[in-house]
This record gives sequence, C-alpha cells and structure tokens, in this order.
Amino acid sequence: MIKNPIVPKSKSDPVGANRILSKAFTDIKARHKGATKAVLAAFDAIPTYAINAEFDAVAYGLSAADRTALSERIQAILDQWLVDGRTYSDFFYADYSSAAVAQGTAVSYANLSALSAVYASSETLSTIIHSEAYSSAIATAQFKSYEHWTNISTSAKADLMELITSAVASGKNPKSVVGDISRRMEVSRSKALQYAQTDITDTLRQTTLASDNRVQKQYGIKTGLLWTSAFLATTRPNHAARSGKVYTAEEVQAFYATGGNRYSCHCAVTTVLLDDDGKPMLTDRLKETMSKERETWEKAQEG
Repeated sequence: MIKNPIVPKSKSDPVGANRILSKAFTDIKARHKGATKAVLAAFDAIPTYAINAEFDAVAYGLSAADRTALSERIQAILDQWLVDGRTYSDFFYADYSSAAVAQGTAVSYANLSALSAVYASSETLSTIIHSEAYSSAIATAQFKSYEHWTNISTSAKADLMELITSAVASGKNPKSVVGDISRRMEVSRSKALQYAQTDITDTLRQTTLASDNRVQKQYGIKTGLLWTSAFLATTRPNHAARSGKVYTAEEVQAFYATGGNRYSCHCAVTTVLLDDDGKPMLTDRLKETMSKERETWEKAQEG
C-alpha cells in the first residue's frame, strides 16, 4: 500500500512560515519605530541657528568631534533596537531562527514517522532535539541571521550619517532632514521585513533537506522531495511549475542558489519515499490533485 507524505494543507503558506513571521514582523516594525524615534531625538539635539529665513537655511553647531560622537550615538541606538544582543544566540531575532528550526524538525519527524516504520521505531522527537546535529542547526541559523542584522545596523548608520553630514554642510532645514531620516528608516524596515520572510521560509526548507539527507544516510531509505508551490498572485511561474513534482536535494539546492529564487519564496518541499526504480511513491489521487491545482493557477494567470 502506497503511503502518501503529509503534504501541506495551506495553499498560500505551504512552508508554514506565517505564524513565526507574524510575530517577527510585529517585533521588527516596533523596533524600527523605536529606533527612528531615538535617531530623530539625537538629530534634534544638534544646535541650529537661523541664517536665512527666506530660504529656511540654518547653520548647525556640529564640530568634527561632535560628528564623531553623533555617529557613535546613532550606531549605539541602531544596535540597541535592531540587534539587541551581544552574541548570535541571545539577540532578538535568535528566537525566530530557533522557532523555524524547531517547527521544521517537528514537521519532518511527523512525516518521516508516517512514511517509514523503521524510522518511527528508531527515532523520537525528543532524541532529535537533544542531538548535536539539532543544536548545530540552530546555531547555524542564528549565526547567519546575526551577521545579517549587524550588517543592517551598520549600513543604516552609514546612510544616516551621510544624510546628516550632507544636510549640515548645505544648511538644510531641519524639518526636511527629519523627513529624510524617517524615510531612510522606512527603507531599513522594508529590507528587514523582506529578509525575515526569506530567511524563515529558507530555514524551514533547509531543516527538511537536512532531515531528508540524514534519513537516507542513516537508514538507507530512498527518498525524494515533493514540491508544493504557494499559489499566490505573486508566485513566480517557474516556482508554480514545480508543484507536484519530485526532486533530489541537490536539485532543490541548485534551484534556490540561482536567479534569486530563494527570495520571497513561500514554496515547500516534503520528503516522499521512492520505489526500487527510483520513482516517487504517491497515489494517483494525490498526483492528480496537485496537477489540477497547478493547472488551475496557471490558467488564472493567463486570464
């Protein structure tokens, strides 16, 4: 009897990232709001002197030493709000990285246990999450994110200081500079949200790939990866075209390594058993269902 894998039920979020992303997005938005307020307060503290009322020109009381102090102050503000931690394992985003690894591991365990009696009798979720491999996966995800978030903070500081230095040199009206600072922080927030979406979904997929690789090596079970596309208005045609098809881990990795495919992707992969000839063990009903879902989406895009 053919055992289908536990395929995702959600058509819009098959990888299962929305719950984690919802919390992360709320946190990121609040942090950027606080950072923006603090940066504006630091800018507002710079003394100004009106020199041309007609053109709203001002002179700023900002010496070279003051500029250095302001740069350090802005960096400290951004680090406090956008990193909020001294190491990769205790900064604010670390919890979201570990949550993605935990969820991906639990989903993969449930699927593999349902597919293979050998695996089910040999593994428990408890032993997996207390293993060195699991701890390593969390550390890797957290470290990758920590590097990214510290880069976001450093990049934002450089842009803000360039903006402020230019405004000081030209005597730009402070009200206009406030708007410029706010818009620059909005750009940072937008990039941060985009990063979180890409990072969490990628971590969930990478956890599946790691579980798939381990079960092949440790138990000699032949597996492939069944692709489930997210059928959204923003789904790329080359992503949707893969839905219902089975790939090797190497093929999945190669796809996401090219053409920006990993960015803003909501697709999922699920381990499926292969028969002795290397063909996916899927019921005709499941194959037909997934094929029709793909065709329905493709026709909707044509219309």
